Amino acid sequence: MPALEAAIAADRAAGLRPCAIVATTGTTATTAMDPIAAIAAIARRERLWLHVDAAMGGTAMLLPECRHHWAGIEHADSIVVNPHKWMTVAFDCTLYLVRDAEHLVRVMSTNPSYLQTPMDAQVRNYRDWGIALGRRFRALKLWVVLREQGVEAIRARLRRDLANARWFAAQVDATPQWRRIAPVNLQTVCVRHEPQGLGGEALDAHTRRWAQAINDSGAALVTPALVDGRWLVRVSIGIESTEARHVAELWQAMRAAAEH
Repeated sequence: MPALEAAIAADRAAGLRPCAIVATTGTTATTAMDPIAAIAAIARRERLWLHVDAAMGGTAMLLPECRHHWAGIEHADSIVVNPHKWMTVAFDCTLYLVRDAEHLVRVMSTNPSYLQTPMDAQVRNYRDWGIALGRRFRALKLWVVLREQGVEAIRARLRRDLANARWFAAQVDATPQWRRIAPVNLQTVCVRHEPQGLGGEALDAHTRRWAQAINDSGAALVTPALVDGRWLVRVSIGIESTEARHVAELWQAMRAAAEH
C-alpha cells in the first residue's frame, strides 16, 4: 500500500484533489487481485470514494470458497460486475452496485415536464442514476439466466472451470520449457513457452507465432497479452460448453504448435 499512499500524497502536494480509488478484483490480463480491505482502510482515512472493478472476478463471488478475494468489500462505495463475461449472460449486461444512490441522483437526475408521469413518486427511475436517458432492458438477460439455470448450476459450472484451470496450470508447471507467468486466481492461466537460449524480442516473436497458429487452426482461441513488457498467452476457461477434454486437447495443440 505504500505506492498508493505515495500517489495520493504526491497528487495533493501538486495541488490536485484525488476523489476516488479504483481497486480491481480480477484484472483483464492476469486476473490479479487487489487487497480490498487494505485499500478500503486508506480510502476511509483519506475520505476518498472506493470503487471496485469486479467485471470478471465478481462472478466468482457466487462461490463461498472465493469470497476471501473480496475481504473488505463491505466498505466499497460502488462495485461493477459483468455477468456477460464468466456468468455467460448474453452481451452486454453489467451490474452497477452503489452504496448511496443519492450521489448519482444529485448529479445525473433530470426532470423536464415531458418526462414526468403520475408514477414518479412510486417507482425508481434509473434515468436518474446515469448518463443515458434511454436504455435497453439488460436486466432481463440476467433474470432469464438465473431462472433457466439457477444459482447452484452456475456455481457448479464455475467450480468446473476453476478445476480445469488448475489442471491446466499443473501441466504447464510440470513440463520443461513451459512457464506459468502469474498465479491462477480464477479461470485464466498465463503461460509462455521458453525454449533454451531464446529471449527478448525473439521470444516475443516465438510466443506470438505459436499463439497465432492455434487461433488460425480454429481449434481454440487464445489471447496474447503484454505483461511487464513481454508477451505471454492467456488461456481463459469460461465458456459454458467447455469441458475437461477440450482443455486437454488445447494443451496438446499448444505443445504441438510451440515445440515443433
